[in-house]
Amino acid sequence: MTNTPQRAEWWKKFLCEKCQFPATEKLRAQFLIAELSEFCDCGCNSFKVQIPSSHCVVPIAERGCYRKVFEANFQLVEEGKTLEVILFVGEDGNLAYVEIDCCGNSSPVPDAISVIEPPFHVHASSTLVP
Repeated sequence: MTNTPQRAEWWKKFLCEKCQFPATEKLRAQFLIAELSEFCDCGCNSFKVQIPSSHCVVPIAERGCYRKVFEANFQLVEEGKTLEVILFVGEDGNLAYVEIDCCGNSSPVPDAISVIEPPFHVHASSTLVP
């Protein structure tokens, strides 16, 4: 499936419901006001997230630098394939980028996503705000 704003809406729900992000309500609050753009067309489903400066929202991570703060990896029902969901924050501690890959970005993300739950690997950075 082509990576579009509609597809990103599906991923927002997936992230909040299936990835075991430790502060789901903060993530949802950021997604509610976020502007999404730069929908990658390489076969992944990655996209840029911008939190408008006019909105006051609680950061999901400590302020500092652009960095990876969360990762959840799933086995796909399709044998031998994995799905990786990686979140990055900007210097302000707000969500900045969502990376969605299949098999370490060596395969395109399938149109229909069917994962085996729960994720087999979850890593949350110590810089996340509880």
